[in-house]
Amino acid sequence: MSRFSRTPTTRDEIEREIHNLMAALDDLKDDASRGSRSRFNALRSRAETLWNDNRWDEHCHDLSRRGRDAGRMAKDCAREHPLSTVALAAGAVALIGYLVTRR
Repeated sequence: MSRFSRTPTTRDEIEREIHNLMAALDDLKDDASRGSRSRFNALRSRAETLWNDNRWDEHCHDLSRRGRDAGRMAKDCAREHPLSTVALAAGAVALIGYLVTRR
């Protein structure tokens, strides 16, 4: 007997319902694979665009320049505020020590 109706359920009705559920699952699988394929193709296209970028050397030069500038700024800040730098370093070491020794 079906859970939601008072009439007895026949074997043919059960087989038909199972067939309908299988078809619905196949449709869901196809939709998911289509969506995944389109996202994968978009990511691949973006990666290829970045890989074939003609200004790669320019980007690397810009990143290295920014890194050097950030290093200089950090060094200048440490020289201007030596006590704060020592306190920050001690706090970082204490935190790392606490995390390492914690079980």
